[in-house]
Amino acid sequence: MTQVTILGTGMIGSSIGLALKANPEVIDLEIVGYDRDNINQRQARKIGAVDRTEGNIANAVRDANLVILAAPVLANHRLLEEIAPFVQQGAVVTDTGSTKAATTAVAREHLPDGVNFVGGHPMAGKTEVGPDHADAELFRGARWIVTAPAWASQNAVKTVFSLAESVGATAMIMDPEEHDAYVAAISHLPMVAAHAMFGLARRSEAWPELSLLAAGGFKSSTRLAATDPAMAYDILATNREQTLHWLDRFIEELQEMRERLKDSDREELFTEIAQGELDYSAFLLGAVGRKEDTTIASEADQFDFSALLIGQMAKDKISEMTQDSEERLRQAELERRLKRDID
Repeated sequence: MTQVTILGTGMIGSSIGLALKANPEVIDLEIVGYDRDNINQRQARKIGAVDRTEGNIANAVRDANLVILAAPVLANHRLLEEIAPFVQQGAVVTDTGSTKAATTAVAREHLPDGVNFVGGHPMAGKTEVGPDHADAELFRGARWIVTAPAWASQNAVKTVFSLAESVGATAMIMDPEEHDAYVAAISHLPMVAAHAMFGLARRSEAWPELSLLAAGGFKSSTRLAATDPAMAYDILATNREQTLHWLDRFIEELQEMRERLKDSDREELFTEIAQGELDYSAFLLGAVGRKEDTTIASEADQFDFSALLIGQMAKDKISEMTQDSEERLRQAELERRLKRDID
């Protein structure tokens, strides 16, 4: 029987256990859970995410064929040190952390020869924590990034690919540093921005009124401010440089938007907003990844329908605004004349 040990039976770890158990093709498998939080351990066992739990980490990993580190990043680093003397030769160790380069380095330093580490990061999750929020469908259709160092065996990489596919995810291999740069842009920066946006409003003297008015837009924009503090801190502490890089670029984007708002060129502002809306709508409809350019026409010969559409929308909007402005002026002039006649 194959043993999979999950170290960290919170929302992610328990969701992995539930997903493996829900897959009818996964057979002859025992899932062992370990967590420093005894309540999490008991609850993971209660919901059926694990077959049994171990209160001793050495016993939890000693016979494991696959060890999954499902704690916050820095906690995973400590777990790597703790399990090093006990994990068996030939075992594969992976993780679910949001940063990869630092964890790979720690694994290289502490795990013995004959134990393969292959990083993993399921691009799925919730802001809620704990096994009570676990979901067997959490990874269905999600990307599962696999970061394999050069020294990892082919069998170890296949094992982590198999894990990802067994829980319904699509495995995608990537270099650890490349992974950290990309997720800083689409995951870590949004979290920082959410904290900043919420903090700005919360620290305002008008917060009592603002909080009453805040609805879906504000709540969805600041949702990531509810990220578990331990997880958020670990992410930023282990991916500081990449997050700073994207934060600087975000500040530049905000400065450019600020200049457009200050500028009197209304058509340029509208065009920027409209282009963003079109691009975002296309993204939501599935326009992701790179597309091969199979055309042989030059750029000058290619017709940009979106540019045409936005240009016409901008002209219509500016015309509408001009007409409204002229109508208000006519109305004001009429009221002024009527007042003069009455007087």
